[in-house]
Amino acid sequence: MSKVDKGVYAFEVKEGQPSGDGRDDAPVCLYCQPTKSELSIVGSGFLSINLKAGTTVQQAGDVAKYLAEHIESISFTK
Repeated sequence: MSKVDKGVYAFEVKEGQPSGDGRDDAPVCLYCQPTKSELSIVGSGFLSINLKAGTTVQQAGDVAKYLAEHIESISFTK
């Protein structure tokens, strides 16, 4: 019998540090901030969506807004 675990998340834009040699822009990701519930598989860690190199903070914000409007929850089935 399958067990489904669901978590409800908000998506926050996070900007990392540029590479040491300065050739790469700061990486941008979407941090999945738990709101009503969290996936039990996460434990003491966290979920993030790593965006492709060159994605701007503005673009990441647009993606976060789109996801917030269209995703109800994230699930894991075992």
